[in-house]
Amino acid sequence: MHQKSIMNLFHNAPLTIAPIQQAIKTRELSCRELLDTCFQNIEEKEPVLHAWAHINRESAFQQAEELDHELEQGHWRGPLHGIPVGIKDIIDIKGMPTRAGFSDREELPATRDAAIVENLRLEGAIFPGKTVTTQLACFDPPPTRNPWNQAHTPGGSSSGSATAVAAGMCLAAVGTQTGGSIIRPASFCGIAGLKSTFGMIDRKGLILLSDHLDHIGPLAHTVVDLVIMLDSMTDQATYLPLLIEPVTDAPRIGWLTDFFESRADASMQEALKAVRDKLETAGASINDCSLPTEFDTILEYHLNLMQYEMAQNLGADYDQKRGTYGPAISQVLDAGKEVSQERYTACLDYQSLIGQVTRRCFARSEILISPATLGPAPDLSTTGDPSMNAPWSLTGFPTISIPFSVTKEGMPLAIQITGHPDKFDDLLLAAQWCEDVLRPGYLEQIAQ
Repeated sequence: MHQKSIMNLFHNAPLTIAPIQQAIKTRELSCRELLDTCFQNIEEKEPVLHAWAHINRESAFQQAEELDHELEQGHWRGPLHGIPVGIKDIIDIKGMPTRAGFSDREELPATRDAAIVENLRLEGAIFPGKTVTTQLACFDPPPTRNPWNQAHTPGGSSSGSATAVAAGMCLAAVGTQTGGSIIRPASFCGIAGLKSTFGMIDRKGLILLSDHLDHIGPLAHTVVDLVIMLDSMTDQATYLPLLIEPVTDAPRIGWLTDFFESRADASMQEALKAVRDKLETAGASINDCSLPTEFDTILEYHLNLMQYEMAQNLGADYDQKRGTYGPAISQVLDAGKEVSQERYTACLDYQSLIGQVTRRCFARSEILISPATLGPAPDLSTTGDPSMNAPWSLTGFPTISIPFSVTKEGMPLAIQITGHPDKFDDLLLAAQWCEDVLRPGYLEQIAQ
């Protein structure tokens, strides 16, 4: 099947895992044909977008041939069988270097897969290569460009992962988040992102930045695709059966106004009003939700905790190779050395407190909704402001972003849906319901 035929099969919509995996399972589409389509997009767009830190075409096509052979023998590994997946370049893939945004460093290939890569490989995922990260997943702008407009940032630090998915170079990717590095780039690039509950996904094989903040999560086009990825990344519960049937029960939504919506720019605030109307018209019960007063200082505590732990984890390498570090991450590491042990202890105490008091927001709601970003993607001088996302990295609450609109200038906007840390099923069901309501209008906008 040729690339044009593949696109026609799925009505020229973004290539998503759910329908593609059925075509692979029934052998209407081969793993090699799908991979060839992704590599055609890589060859066409990579010179402009710079989404990949390392590409291994030979290894990827060898994987595809082996997986096609398994299908011929009647063995289908599951929904990721033959699906190309990008892996952020602070996560190890056996046989590929992990440079973590240092393009001039010659790193030896990893000798083993990270835990999530091992899980994804067992489920049949194909790895075209490593996607670009900002330097050590911090704030220095990457070479990657936003596929909607190359004059704008794709966000950070999972820049390459978001761009690669949005540009059709792979069907899903893995990112990490310490502040806002899954939700923000997914939002800026018009795709979906999932920051899992803290501790849900094994971090073995990840370059650790912050012991108490680092999360791993998938980026893809839809909520179902995110769940397919999540099920394969973790050996915990399987969540896909929740979404097999259409979600008909409208959720109770807590609408976060003060801390979040007040920070949003005019384009986001205007678009949010329309979103709220759509969700209410579709049957959702929405109430304005005030955050606890302790939330007022959350960004300061998040920043100090991140600074301290990054200095602890990266300080020795930074001292030896200071000249190779960018200005933004250097500033973080220098500041981290000035955070006292007493302040660090206070940050950990606050993290425990804010997690407990914020649970009260779910007394009348299954989910909380807020803007995923301040507004559309800014220019290339920045990776964007993480203040909408950092609170959920500190609390560890699970969060999903879905795109819902496009600005007059043609850049995507997204909402951020936050769930109770002990009720992950509620988040998935509510996010699927919201996407069912909002995605048709979004697809109409981007088709124009």
